[in-house]
Parts: sequence; C-alpha cells; structure tokens
Amino acid sequence: MHFNNKGQLPLTLTFLCLSSAVNAQTVRHIADPLNLTTTLGAGFDADVLKVAGRYGWENQKIELNTNFGGDKWNLSYLYSPQSSLSNWNVSAAIKHGKTDTEIGRFNHYQYQVGIISEFNGWMDTAVFTELGANYLNVKDNSSSDSITANASATILKPWSDRWYNTLVVQGSAAIDGGERYETYARLSLGYRVTERWSWEIRYRYESNQYETYNEEETKWGFAMQSQF
Repeated sequence: MHFNNKGQLPLTLTFLCLSSAVNAQTVRHIADPLNLTTTLGAGFDADVLKVAGRYGWENQKIELNTNFGGDKWNLSYLYSPQSSLSNWNVSAAIKHGKTDTEIGRFNHYQYQVGIISEFNGWMDTAVFTELGANYLNVKDNSSSDSITANASATILKPWSDRWYNTLVVQGSAAIDGGERYETYARLSLGYRVTERWSWEIRYRYESNQYETYNEEETKWGFAMQSQF
C-alpha cells in the first residue's frame, strides 16, 4: 500500500514555525541575567540559608529570593522583548531588609526600576549594563528615606561548556540631597553539571553608608540552581 507524502513538507514547516513561536527566546546560559527559563535554587550566603525561585514565560519573568526565615527577601520582574529590533530590557524590584540608623534598626523596603542593555564582547563574553533609580522607605523612621541613582554591570564569561565566571559590580548614590552610598561586587565561579543543573561558589563585597552609619562586609557563598 502506498501513501502520498506530498503534504509532509508543508506540515513539517508549519510545525517548526509554531515551535519557534512558542520558544521565542534563544538558548541562553543558565547564569545569563536575561534567561527567562523557570528555575529553582538554594544556597548559603555565609551561614544564612537562602532559597530562590523564578517563573518565566515567552518574554517576561518573576523571581523571588529569600532567606530561610523570610524576613529578608527580594521580588523582581523583568520584561525582555527578545527582539533584534530592541536591545532594551525593563526591570523592576521590591526588596525588604533591615536598615541600621542612629536611633535603632528598622524594617525597610527598596523599590527599584531600571533599563538593561546587552553587549556581546570578545571571546563569547556577555556584558549587561543597567541604569536605574531606587527609593528607600524606612518604616517608622521616614527621615531616613532617600532616592538613589544606580549603575551596574554584569559580565558573564563561559570558559567551556561546563565552567564559567560571573562578575557583578554596582554603585548607588543619593540624588535627593541625602547621604546614602552603596557599592556591591560579586565574583562567582560556576560549573554546569548538566544543561539543567549548575553550582556556584561566590565571593561578595558590600559597603553601605546611610547618613552617619557605615556598614562593610565580605562573605563567601555557595548555591545550586536547576532550570526547566
């Protein structure tokens, strides 16, 4: 018995086009900040256990990072058009933590918005730069509220199919006349166990100044992440 297969080629092309439309994002490294895949992860920041989760779809993602106690967390959103016509990505975040002042320690919320651009550099090095603004709201001590301008850069360097380095540097300064300065740097060495699993060893430095209060710390960290 013989079947006519003239319709197989158009059918195959249609299937490939539909598949490309559903999976519009190009394949990105697991450590790429514009990666929109859904992930789960956990790790230690010094002696603090942290967990993280991200839900991504075609051109957006929502991500939550928190310590195990739940009193310090960061909720972020990214819109990435994934278009060759636009290299601009919009980010927004809410961060809850603690602020030390002269009269005590208070809960604070930071509201941040930014624009991220991507540049592919030499030897597969990817550079992501972000410019934005941050509003600090200190509960029960409104005199410590402030607005800062932020600039950051993330450099991702894959050395092989498995090994990679990530460097993140960030600086913030008050633009409302207050005395608030923040600097942050993190260097990571990562290893992709499979396409879906990776681990990282991290070393970070952070310095914050709020009015007359200064804080500086360095910490080692370890984290594992799975994407699917």
